[in-house]
Amino acid sequence: MPGRWACPAPGEVGALMRAAVLASYGEPLDLVDRPDPRPGEGQVVVDVAACGVCGSDVFLRKGGFASTLPIVPGHEASGVVTEVGAGVTSVAPGQPVAIYYIEHCGDCELCRAGRVNMCLHVRRMGVDFDGAFADRVLVPAENVIAVNADDDPAAIAVLTDAVATPYHGLVRVGRARPDETVVVFGIGGIGSNAVQIATHLGCRVVAVSRSESKLRLAQQLGAETCVTADDDVVENVRAVCGPAGPDIVVQTVGSAAVDEQAIAAVGVGGRVVLIGASLEPFRARAVDFIWKEATVHGSRGFVPDDIREVIDLYRAGVITTDHLVADRRPLAEANAALADLESGRVLRSVLVFGEGWSTR
Repeated sequence: MPGRWACPAPGEVGALMRAAVLASYGEPLDLVDRPDPRPGEGQVVVDVAACGVCGSDVFLRKGGFASTLPIVPGHEASGVVTEVGAGVTSVAPGQPVAIYYIEHCGDCELCRAGRVNMCLHVRRMGVDFDGAFADRVLVPAENVIAVNADDDPAAIAVLTDAVATPYHGLVRVGRARPDETVVVFGIGGIGSNAVQIATHLGCRVVAVSRSESKLRLAQQLGAETCVTADDDVVENVRAVCGPAGPDIVVQTVGSAAVDEQAIAAVGVGGRVVLIGASLEPFRARAVDFIWKEATVHGSRGFVPDDIREVIDLYRAGVITTDHLVADRRPLAEANAALADLESGRVLRSVLVFGEGWSTR
């Protein structure tokens, strides 16, 4: 599609990269050639080795993030640093890295408190600036986390979001403790990992899904009890959790109706952690919280230490990514990967750009 996207000025034409671009909401991505990015001060260029295809990418294509189009999606990525800008000393070319997708100022009160995911000037890779559905991506140097050459790039990619997100929700927001009962609504790319993280934390886990195959997966990942998400799901959850109800309910489904089920199911003094994003309002009454002294928390993404900690758990064999990385596709099949995810045929697809860390 010549002329559709911005080109270098005359005399500055260099190498081109492939990128999958969202030009209009609700439409397929376009695979185009774009100029290679060049780093400015404090920035690095990363050759993308792998990028997970996430439910947020589906949400983006529907217009859920109100991005400025055109935009290159992709926020769950790993790769190799190939070029660094002026002033960058924290990382050098040739270093394999995980990418933290949230650009943050470092100066606002939330950043100073360590809550960089809530930065008052937040910009998100793949939402507010071009992401990793491309051969190369440009990010701040502080957003790359060094990893090992013997790590699997696809595993590192999905750890940065699909695993770090429920880890943040359970550890930092929900503050899960051993022997607590955790109910996970939705056993998809996020919920399946909420199951294995809660299990690692020593919790009793109840998995809720409409899918028998996903409930079987939840059992493999550590769920003690499975509940089918039917019309009686709240009563059935309360029945298996006992009179006091569950301590934590993790809601990973993008549905206002399931938000209401999660609130109805939470126990006395319990915490509801909302991770699944929906634009639709849900109904609740003050007494739903007052009478049980229950609380509802939103959990937004994760912080860089969450990525580091889940990578350590993965390397120690405590958690697995096998269920997330089985479906690997080239960039040219990004639309098929989105369709598979939206239909529920996969928990995750991973776009891969070569063998291992070698992308050229």
